Amino acid sequence: MTHPDSHPNAFKLSLFIGQWSGGGEVLPNPWGPAGACEGVWQFGFDKSGMNLLHDYRETRGDGFQFEAHGVFNIDPQTKEVIWFWFDSLGFPPLNPARGDWDTDTLILTKKTPRGIGRSTFIFKHKYFEYTIEAQVNGEKNFSTIMRGEFNKTPVR
Repeated sequence: MTHPDSHPNAFKLSLFIGQWSGGGEVLPNPWGPAGACEGVWQFGFDKSGMNLLHDYRETRGDGFQFEAHGVFNIDPQTKEVIWFWFDSLGFPPLNPARGDWDTDTLILTKKTPRGIGRSTFIFKHKYFEYTIEAQVNGEKNFSTIMRGEFNKTPVR
């Protein structure tokens, strides 16, 4: 089996390394309150160099706080990027989101008992745009759940 970091998808994951902060908006959705949000991401590889770990903390104007932890890796068979996401809403990741890079855009999709989720990271010069969309069971189209812009920031 080839070590996952020998694949270009693994190399591209290094774009995430560091701390990113910014804001955006959460739109009306079935899982939490809508409103403006501020968030901070912290990304780094584990000691093996095979798993990109992250923490995310989001605060909204009404005091609502959301936290998440995630793990990115490369599926050794398909070479897809996989992403396990654990958050303060408490839905366990029954399977990872899966996807691939298109230049500097990473699109990850996952099916859950609640529907289909799609997360998109678009890397620009010193920031990335992040969007979460969901196709809730029974719906025909995807709806935007959250969108934000996050700038690379010095770690304190």
